[in-house]
Amino acid sequence: MERSRRFVLWLLAAGLAATLLWKGHGEPRKGVSVAFSHYSAAVHVRLVGEVRAPGVYGFPDGIDVSAVIKMTACCPGRQVVNDRILHTRLRQGDIVTVHPMDGQHVEIQLGTMRAREKMLLGIPLHPDFMNADDWECLPGIGPKLAERITSDRQINGDFGSLAGVARVSGMGKGKIQKISRYF
Repeated sequence: MERSRRFVLWLLAAGLAATLLWKGHGEPRKGVSVAFSHYSAAVHVRLVGEVRAPGVYGFPDGIDVSAVIKMTACCPGRQVVNDRILHTRLRQGDIVTVHPMDGQHVEIQLGTMRAREKMLLGIPLHPDFMNADDWECLPGIGPKLAERITSDRQINGDFGSLAGVARVSGMGKGKIQKISRYF
């Protein structure tokens, strides 16, 4: 009698476990967006405009605009007006904006996140792609120094790296070391 009781309990437990496993691995809930996926993404991109779920997404390195549009299903059944942009490889901190043109067409534009947003997301900055407002976001850099940095780059060319910014008056080793964690 005891043996049959254990067998029945074992069957109930197995049935419950099978039900939980089956229910727990169903389709994901509709309407729930995910800002970052479970894998270590190499490229973080913000989607804005007429997209199903705007926000910041993590994608594998080497992804292009076309793949992002397909993965996010942001404009099903619509034709992209500027289709050359679809083959553009996305970089860390890019912004993909989808503008509706009419019921059948969309325009896609690429932009870049500003330094403050990149810093919040842990995306490294590059001194050759920053404007004066971006430089002002960094600790120890005020408006005058930010203007000197951007003017120097316009006059003397790109810095190449953070070490190149040392050529600007007011950017000593201490200040460069203080902001190096953002680059």
